Amino acid sequence: MTSDAFLPKPRNISATAGGVTAHLRTVSGSVPAGVPAHLEKRSYGFKELAVLYFPNIAPASASIRLKAWIKDSPELLQILAGTNYHLTARVLTPRQAGMIENAFGSPF
Repeated sequence: MTSDAFLPKPRNISATAGGVTAHLRTVSGSVPAGVPAHLEKRSYGFKELAVLYFPNIAPASASIRLKAWIKDSPELLQILAGTNYHLTARVLTPRQAGMIENAFGSPF
């Protein structure tokens, strides 16, 4: 059971990778002034990205929570599989991080 604070606000988008198009439900949120609206285009450690999405919990717990979100999104998993992503990945390419951001919205 998750707290309401961690429930995403869904919106619909489409993403394409490797010739496969998936329709994803994403998270939307407001961005405070002075904070970038999107992730910087670079590689991210999985835990680093998880902490951006869940800043108020321990890094290990944030990683578990983000991995659960990814596992609960079969469309996102299918798209990520086209980039050689595995659930045990510790480093995400810029493309993979962008796909996660497209699926769940900006962490900011």
